[in-house]
Amino acid sequence: MKRILFCFIFFVLYSYTTLLYAQNDNFNNKNKEFFGLVWNDTKKAKVVLKWMEEYALEKNQSELLSKYFNANATFFYSKSNYNEAISNYLKSYEKAKEWGDKWQQGVVLNNLGGCLFQMQEYEKAKEYYEIAYQLFIELKDIDWQTNVLFNLAAINYDLENFLIAEQQFLKLEKSYLKNNQLDYASYCNRNLGTIYVETNRIDDAIKQLELSLARGSQTDTKEDLALTYQKMGHALAKKNKNQDALHYLHKSLKITKENFNNKWTLINYELFAQTYKQSNIADSAYFYYEKCLAYKDTVFNETKQTEFATLETQFKTKLKEEKIAQQKTIINQKNKIIYGLIFFIVLIILLLLLFIITRLKLLKSRKKLQESLDEKETLLREIHHRVKNNLQVVSSLLNMHVRKVTDPDSKKILEEGSDRLMAMSLIHKNLYPHSNLNTISLDDYLFKLSHQLFDNYQLNYSKVNLITELDKIDVDIDKLIPIGLIVNELISNAMKHAFNEESDAQISIKLKYAKDNEIELEVADNGQGIANNWREKESDSIGMKLITIFSEKLKSKLSIQNDNGTRIKLLIPTL
Repeated sequence: MKRILFCFIFFVLYSYTTLLYAQNDNFNNKNKEFFGLVWNDTKKAKVVLKWMEEYALEKNQSELLSKYFNANATFFYSKSNYNEAISNYLKSYEKAKEWGDKWQQGVVLNNLGGCLFQMQEYEKAKEYYEIAYQLFIELKDIDWQTNVLFNLAAINYDLENFLIAEQQFLKLEKSYLKNNQLDYASYCNRNLGTIYVETNRIDDAIKQLELSLARGSQTDTKEDLALTYQKMGHALAKKNKNQDALHYLHKSLKITKENFNNKWTLINYELFAQTYKQSNIADSAYFYYEKCLAYKDTVFNETKQTEFATLETQFKTKLKEEKIAQQKTIINQKNKIIYGLIFFIVLIILLLLLFIITRLKLLKSRKKLQESLDEKETLLREIHHRVKNNLQVVSSLLNMHVRKVTDPDSKKILEEGSDRLMAMSLIHKNLYPHSNLNTISLDDYLFKLSHQLFDNYQLNYSKVNLITELDKIDVDIDKLIPIGLIVNELISNAMKHAFNEESDAQISIKLKYAKDNEIELEVADNGQGIANNWREKESDSIGMKLITIFSEKLKSKLSIQNDNGTRIKLLIPTL
């Protein structure tokens, strides 16, 4: 029983653990699906993110919450909602620390630095990037080291730490070329070209910008190309190649105006004005100076709108935090309900185990009882077998005396006694191999009894025809013994008294169910018929006395007819 209980508990714990891991795997698959959608299909990404939120808050596990907050922050980042993104990245980082996963911490810190970089908070961004870089060095993750170093180079470039940025971009260029990542190498070339323009290394700048255009021609975005064209125009203007400079500036301006990038359009206008002034084309220089003034107002308004959006985001963030606090309260309430449910389930399991133990004890008790019953039935079957043997011995002794007796009357009495013993012996013989000692097949017994009587009297089967029409009927032994003795007397009387030697004899035995829950037994012959005054002679006939006595014991209805022979019918109640 202890082994069964242990196996049950082990099965429950194993099933729970397997289910838990399977559910967490499903969460991780949803996380991957989200990052595949967030930049391409916002609608589907929001559906997946909603599922992740509900699941993570329900399970309240640091690992799941860290991944959910990171995904949620990335969603806001994709919408340029950097303040909301930062709030979620910080939550993700705290959960990653609770979880103890340094790789997840490094990824989140890198993402956090990206938000601050977009908000031009370069020093803070650089701080997060450097922490992430050290984590990936500790983890020996080369790919993420390269990604973070790329971001650090961009930060140093924007902070005008040109010497540090140059060394970092040169290192990154070699790494990208080694891995045949020409698009990233193109980015390094563009930034190196920009650094060389700012430090007046014009020839080196032009060379790097040409490499950027060559390597990124198939992969650069329009914004990347606009920036490269702009820097190339700036470098050529410094080289006094004004026509070539204007050519690249026009290409850059076309892209920035098509994409409504007012900030870069303003820089292009400023470069146009400087280049035309350098070329002594005053009208064009004046035209672009006016453009600059107009776009400065536009850029100023955009900045104000950005500040307003930041304040609005902060307000929404506060509301979001309050909502999360409410959700946590709801989760705590749900947890209490779950704990109560778990207690109830455990109680049910204990009651179930108690029931199983009680059931097993009951089955064990029933098994012992059945074994005892089987033993008794075996003993009873053996008793029937021995009774059968004893009756056969007595019958054989009587037969021996029959052969020695010369007086006809005595011989007749002994033969009749032997037949009756044989009829009773046959009952016990049928009971011995029978699986059910309570009932026995009456039809099978009558069939065997009638044929055995024919064998005993050694009748000529060609002259005496035995007909049996026996339906399948089972009776208990209390009914079987009197019925067997009655049939024995009827067949014996028919074979002894009904026929002469010339007659074409026929004896029939019929057994079937009658109406009103009765068994109908009929024994008939086509012999001389029974005397009409048989009841008066009954006192002189032991056989007829037995038939009458046993029919009364069976509470049956006895009828005797003389119709081309003798027809004796018994209606025996089954109840």
